[in-house]
Amino acid sequence: MVYKMYKIENFFYKIHLTPLAIFFRIFLRVVFSCDIPYSCKIGKNCKFPHHALGIVIHPKATIGDNCTILQGVTIGGRSGHVQLPIIGNNVLLGAGSIIMGPIKIGDNAIIGAGSVLFHDVEANEIWAGNPAKKIR
Repeated sequence: MVYKMYKIENFFYKIHLTPLAIFFRIFLRVVFSCDIPYSCKIGKNCKFPHHALGIVIHPKATIGDNCTILQGVTIGGRSGHVQLPIIGNNVLLGAGSIIMGPIKIGDNAIIGAGSVLFHDVEANEIWAGNPAKKIR
């Protein structure tokens, strides 16, 4: 449901009906307690289980296709860095994970629950911990 709401707000943003996009963004904030801006790029078939509770995504972040983002995830920038996270396809972001700064997460990667990630992640890797470390 949250993904469909994001797609609607993103559609209104692309056709320059920003007031309607803002309405849907506010709806997501109030009803689902999440901040998923209409200007961020989220690929096809992404899943937000648990109704995306507490998810915060930077307006200029990029997320690939078929990703699963669990509750409490933060995807954002860091002070002094212009670039934002780029998340590949089929990535799983565990509950409460924090993805910050100019990093790239490769396809099929898994970021464990509660992880704080400041480093690039290659495809098919598993990272966990605070600060996050490569597990496999």
